[in-house]
Amino acid sequence: MSENKSDHAGYNQTPPTEFDKRIQDVVIQQARRMINFNLYVKALLSTLPVALIAADKDGLIRTVNNAAEEILGVNQKKAQGKELIELFEPNSELVEKIEKALSEGKQFHMGSQSLDFASDNNIVANISIEPILDEDKEICGILLTIEDQTYVTFLQNAFKRYVPPSVSEVIARDPQQLELGGEEKNLTVLFSDLIGFTTLSEKMSPPEIVKLLSEYFDEMTNVVFKNEGTLKEYVADELMAIFGAPVYQSDHAKRACKSAIAMSKRLKELRETWSKQNRPQLKARIGINTGSMLVGNLGSTYRFSYGVVGDQVNLGSRLEGLNNKYGTEILVGENTANELDDDFHLREIDLVRVKGRNQSVRIFELLDEIGYPLADKTKKVLEYYSKGLSLYKSREWSKAIEFFEIIENLSPEDGPTKIMKDRCYHYMKNPPPLDWDSVFEYDEK
Repeated sequence: MSENKSDHAGYNQTPPTEFDKRIQDVVIQQARRMINFNLYVKALLSTLPVALIAADKDGLIRTVNNAAEEILGVNQKKAQGKELIELFEPNSELVEKIEKALSEGKQFHMGSQSLDFASDNNIVANISIEPILDEDKEICGILLTIEDQTYVTFLQNAFKRYVPPSVSEVIARDPQQLELGGEEKNLTVLFSDLIGFTTLSEKMSPPEIVKLLSEYFDEMTNVVFKNEGTLKEYVADELMAIFGAPVYQSDHAKRACKSAIAMSKRLKELRETWSKQNRPQLKARIGINTGSMLVGNLGSTYRFSYGVVGDQVNLGSRLEGLNNKYGTEILVGENTANELDDDFHLREIDLVRVKGRNQSVRIFELLDEIGYPLADKTKKVLEYYSKGLSLYKSREWSKAIEFFEIIENLSPEDGPTKIMKDRCYHYMKNPPPLDWDSVFEYDEK
């Protein structure tokens, strides 16, 4: 017996090995982890930006985080021990899923749900219901996660009238883009105006005018949205759109041109329908320009107004008006033309200086996308017009007229040809100065 005691005493006196020390550290760490686990969970739940409500297997609330108090208006202390379904009583679908989760252990995800509370606190939220299982895979409760989407939904609904859904979602995720002020960006603007609508409207009653314009704007805006443009505004019978903002688009010039062509084709289809209904045959002119412009919330703290301003914006509006001079339908500035990478059929029309600008600009007629072949007659018109324009710039008036007359025989309705031919005759009688740079100045809008 004494021998055993001696052996035991000797064992206790053996110094701990490195392995023993490591085991001791792990045990201590595990003990600390277990002791602090509840505190850790509470700290985590309190900092998450989503509402979390945990209920036991009987559906009684056990845990409510800070976010739930803010988002749902739930008092953390008063909620403890109450039935979870009572909190969401006005929302029958959610109550039904909570009951299924508790009874069957089913998992549910509900996106963009409108929730109503007795406290008149109404929100839109993404909801997840997760069963909590014990070690034996038995249901011991559920965890309800509610992500408040009210502000995001509000922004999306507010902007869906001005931008396509894909853009409104981006804006909703990053509302800082809508803060008061603006920044300089390279963008493209599109202006569209109905031809002679004032005269047409004199023959229509106010309700008829409103109905016709509404149909027209609906169709044109659908085209703009399809190309992810932003509707700036309707002013009387004019439509203005922005491409490249608020969401960046590297191909904003192409998107604007695709929109213009599609708008023209759609309006032609509408005219055929309206003709059968004895309604006015609307025609529109479009001007497109690309360049540096100030974009952002250019309104005030009282009224939000997202838009663009700048010289290049004004030029876009002037180009729309110049269609009236040349008898064209769609005119684009040279900045836009330079961005198109030969993806569109263009005709260089003239070199002009519009009212309010010192700088001249080459203007082009936009005909169609390159994937749609032009008619043989149109190809010849473009070829002869290019030759005539080159001779015009070289002051060879009579030779230029020869080509313009060829075009008149091919296409008597071609507006630019008539303009340039008349101008050649004018310069033959009234030669421009020797330093003439082939720029034609327009002194009216």
